Amino acid sequence: MRAISSASESIALLGTPVEAAKSVRRQVISIVCKETFLSTAERLRAPLWPEHEVSKKPLHAWENFRRAKASLPKWRFWIDWYQGFLDGEPLDWELQSRVALIDDAIWNAGPEAVAAEIERIRAEFSASSTVKERFPKHEPKSVSHLIENRVVTSASLLGLAAQVTQSIERFHTETGANALPEALEPLASLPALLLAVNATIQDAPSSGAIASETEDQLRAEIGRLNAKVAELENELQKACAAKPSAFSDAFKKQLGTSLGDWKLYAALCTGLWFVSGDTEGTQQRLENISRYRDMIFGEVSSPSEAAPARSTAAAKSTLEI
Repeated sequence: MRAISSASESIALLGTPVEAAKSVRRQVISIVCKETFLSTAERLRAPLWPEHEVSKKPLHAWENFRRAKASLPKWRFWIDWYQGFLDGEPLDWELQSRVALIDDAIWNAGPEAVAAEIERIRAEFSASSTVKERFPKHEPKSVSHLIENRVVTSASLLGLAAQVTQSIERFHTETGANALPEALEPLASLPALLLAVNATIQDAPSSGAIASETEDQLRAEIGRLNAKVAELENELQKACAAKPSAFSDAFKKQLGTSLGDWKLYAALCTGLWFVSGDTEGTQQRLENISRYRDMIFGEVSSPSEAAPARSTAAAKSTLEI
């Protein structure tokens, strides 16, 4: 829980909401799939400090800070953000991700500009979350294999969400950029979509018949995930066809250890195929994504480069046998 405590300290100690926001915005993304969340969903929904661990001093300081800043619009989101973790009711992960990915120009424009953009995002998110769009053509016909193998399914979903999140974190750390390249923007939405599928599976009863409403919700969540994967395929295809290339050689090399890493796409294709089932077009779509990645990043990240080189002596020994 140290990342969250550090964020609290940043908000309380730094002079302006923009400075505080800059200190915590990358932590917003990382918290999505940190080990504290991945252990169990219950730990995430628990209060930040269990009663026997509560220190009255920091809580008292937080209450004073909250009362002093509550009437200021520029602090409103950040107070809600941290209070959510204190109460064990964090803000929606997709909303947090959208705020964390606000353009650098807005962050640098000052606290009022940031507050206005956050309010716009919150209003847009509230409107879109009321009725979630469905993508029938991307929904699987059956989800029984996921319910029947929920332990393996959950491990796959959580592991994949963590791997995508870590790759995004590494990209931000190594490049200093706040936003992802346009061709790779769909990756930013995948962790939240993967976790939504997992949450639906975990909420289903462990024994007895699964309600038709649960199966329908699960198909809808997988449909949204598959639709975002289709968007990634389309963006990568456009990047491959772009003249001049959307990625310079130097940028490709930077991305080769994060968003262009072959291991990320190997995990994506394997995990998504299992979760989605071999629905119409899924297999070909994943093959295309893998091929487009090879076309863009194959020179800087490939399985052959990762494989340990065999010594001449070892090769000779093999031949003699």
